[in-house]
Amino acid sequence: MNGFSNGNARNGNGNNATNLPSLPSLFRGIYSRVAQKLGCDPSYVSRVARGERNSAEVSEALRAEVQQTWALANGNAVRAAPRTNKRKTR
Repeated sequence: MNGFSNGNARNGNGNNATNLPSLPSLFRGIYSRVAQKLGCDPSYVSRVARGERNSAEVSEALRAEVQQTWALANGNAVRAAPRTNKRKTR
């Protein structure tokens, strides 16, 4: 058993981690989104990602898109964590 069969991954301190089965849906379409932003073909973005072609512009756009997607994934985990009261006491 791989530990993820029920979709409930836990990190070392017992809190729920990002649900691994939801990650593919977050990353689905990343090449299309980058291609649309840059006005190129998704297959070209894919080739740059695999290292078959070189493009600093596409590489940077891919990096930014992946970073944004991870932020969304981590944001869902952060929202599930209990919030602390940050108000000043008088």
